[in-house]
Amino acid sequence: MKAKLFTAAKLAITILFFTYIFRRIDFRQFAAALAGARIDYLLGGFVLLWVAHFICIYRWRLLMRPLMPVPSLGNLFGIYCIGLFFNLTFPTVIGGDVVKVYYAGRPSRCYAQSLAAAFLDRDAGMLAMMILACAAVTVYPVSVPGIPVTLILWSVFALFVLGNAAVFTPGLHRLLIRLLHRVRLGAVATRIDLVSRAFQIMGKHPGILWGSLAISFVNQILVISVTSIMALGLGIRLSFFLFLVFVPVITLISMIPISLNGMGLREYSFMSLFGAVGVPAASCIALGVLSSVVIILSSLPGGVVYLLYRNKNDLEQMASLETEFS
Repeated sequence: MKAKLFTAAKLAITILFFTYIFRRIDFRQFAAALAGARIDYLLGGFVLLWVAHFICIYRWRLLMRPLMPVPSLGNLFGIYCIGLFFNLTFPTVIGGDVVKVYYAGRPSRCYAQSLAAAFLDRDAGMLAMMILACAAVTVYPVSVPGIPVTLILWSVFALFVLGNAAVFTPGLHRLLIRLLHRVRLGAVATRIDLVSRAFQIMGKHPGILWGSLAISFVNQILVISVTSIMALGLGIRLSFFLFLVFVPVITLISMIPISLNGMGLREYSFMSLFGAVGVPAASCIALGVLSSVVIILSSLPGGVVYLLYRNKNDLEQMASLETEFS
C-alpha cells in the first residue's frame, strides 16, 4: 500500500511539473522544435548512449573480480538491462541497483559483495562526473540567475569526497561499528561490517580502482555528448563546456526522488539552465523531453530480458534485500 501511495504521489508531482512547464511556453513552438529535429542526430545520440551502457557493464565486471565469482558478460548484459528497466520504467520502489545486486549475487549468494561492486560502480561514475563538471565550471564560469551552479557542484563534490573517506577509512568504520553495538543495533552493524569488508578488499587493488575511474571518464564524456548531439539535432549550438557543466547538474537534480524517473524535474532543469544562456524555452523543453525519451527507450529491452530471468519469488526476495541493506 505504501509503495502504491509513493508512486501515486510521484505521478502527481510529475504532472504538476509538466503542467507548470507547458503553461510557460508556446506549445506550437515546442511542437515545431520537435518536428524540425534531425532524426540522424537523434539516432546517433541513441547509439552513443548504448556505447556508454556497454562501457558501464565492462566497468561493473572489472570491479566484481576481486570480490566475487563474476557472471558471464552475456549474463551481466542481461542483468544490466533489467536494472535499467526497473530504474526507469517499472513502477516500483525496488531500484535498478537492487535488481543488479540480486541477480549478479544470486548464483554465488554473495549479496554483500555484489552490493559493494554495484556501489563502487556508481561511485566511480559519480566521481568522474563531479571532476569533469567542477573542472569545466572553473575553466568556463557559468552564471544562471537564481541557480548557484558553481556552489551546487563544489558542495556536492565536497560531500561526495567526505562520504567516500568515511567508507574507505578503516578507523571510521570501526568507530561506526562500536557505536551501533552500543545502541543495540548489532544486526545492522553485522551487515555494515560485511559490506565494508568488501570495500576494504578493493583498497588492496588500486589498479582496478584507477582503471574503473578512467573508464568512468570515457563513459561520462559519452553521456554528456549524447545531450550535445541531440541539441545539435534541434539546431541548438552551444559550447561543449556548457554541456559539461549543465548535464551533471541536471543529472543530480533529476536524481531527487520526487517525480517518476526524474521526468518533469529533468525538463524543468533543462529550461532553467539552458534558457539562462539564451536557448528559447520551447527548444529547452524539446531537448529535455527528447533526453527523457531516449533514456526510457534504452531501458525497454530490459523488460523483455526480465521475462526470461524472473521467477515467482524474485520480487519478494529483491524487496527483502532492499530492506536489509537500506
